[in-house]
Amino acid sequence: MKNRARTFVKLLIGSVLGLAVVAVVFFLWFSRNPTTQLIDASGKELTAGGTREGEGGAYGGSLLDQAEALITSKEFVAAKEKLLQVIEQSDRDGEACILLCDVSRELKEVEAAVDYGLKAVTLLPDSAEAHLAYAKALGAKIFSEMQNIGGMFSAMGQLGFIKEELKRVIELNPDDTEARTMLVFTNMAPWPMGNIERAIELSGEIEARDPVLGKQLRAACYQRMKETERAIELLLASIEEYPKENSFHVSLADIYAEEKRFDVADTEYEAARRAAKDEPYYRSLYAQARMRLQNEYEPERAIQLLDEFIAAEPEGDNIQSVAHACWRKGNALEQLGRTQDARAAYEDSLRREPGFKMAEKALEDLKE
Repeated sequence: MKNRARTFVKLLIGSVLGLAVVAVVFFLWFSRNPTTQLIDASGKELTAGGTREGEGGAYGGSLLDQAEALITSKEFVAAKEKLLQVIEQSDRDGEACILLCDVSRELKEVEAAVDYGLKAVTLLPDSAEAHLAYAKALGAKIFSEMQNIGGMFSAMGQLGFIKEELKRVIELNPDDTEARTMLVFTNMAPWPMGNIERAIELSGEIEARDPVLGKQLRAACYQRMKETERAIELLLASIEEYPKENSFHVSLADIYAEEKRFDVADTEYEAARRAAKDEPYYRSLYAQARMRLQNEYEPERAIQLLDEFIAAEPEGDNIQSVAHACWRKGNALEQLGRTQDARAAYEDSLRREPGFKMAEKALEDLKE
């Protein structure tokens, strides 16, 4: 969710009136209620299921346990096969659809993820887990479609669905922080899709449950409002209050980088790497390299930072993928004029994440 803001491509349409008409048509088209069929591949009707005991339940439970173990070990293809067996051979369809939604999202099968998510919330309307899985799938779909104009209009329509699903999660689980965090970022979108005051309010709700996360989100909201000094002041106070929480150093460094205060940004990025090689450590590596590449200076240093990141292959909800790091390395190599090495880095990015659009575009640009 974090450092995940994307810039909309400006539409060059003949007139303001023409743009408005097109926007309305696309918005109405893409904001239609989604539908799904509650049947499996063989045409059998899906059922929500009860407990893991009873007819079909014990077997279904055993298969679900096996699938969850495979998910934990990140064997997503095998997990998907196991979950399809659950649907075919037991009555645990609702739970299986939740997990299939998550697994399909991990496999970049976003359309399947959305369909399984919708099946899950239809079968289990009172499951916070189902609504959260569906919201994440819709978010992944939006991210995948943002590369074209039609996808941007689709995002406008689907954002409302995501918000409704996230609100439902909070209704069902008042102590939730994950859905609230996603709502913070959706409300940081430009008006009328977002509402920055609501984002700040949600950050306060999160802070009451998770002070570190809540303060970071509140600082992000201040930065979104262009209240940079207020954001910096909050993060500096948080570093003093939580000296072992290195994620505050990364958040502060990101702001300094945005303000082009590169020396102090470097100090904060490196401060995040004084302890264990945890999530803030790898976030700082990637972000420190990105700062150099976006501002076109010290590409050699960027490569050093990215090489450490790529070699470690870190994973986490707030860590960029290794495929992104390989793409960034390709950018650095291009800045150095090392075209062949850049091509190899982009190909490595696509090997790790087939269909990664930025790497595909970079390879196409090298052909010109």
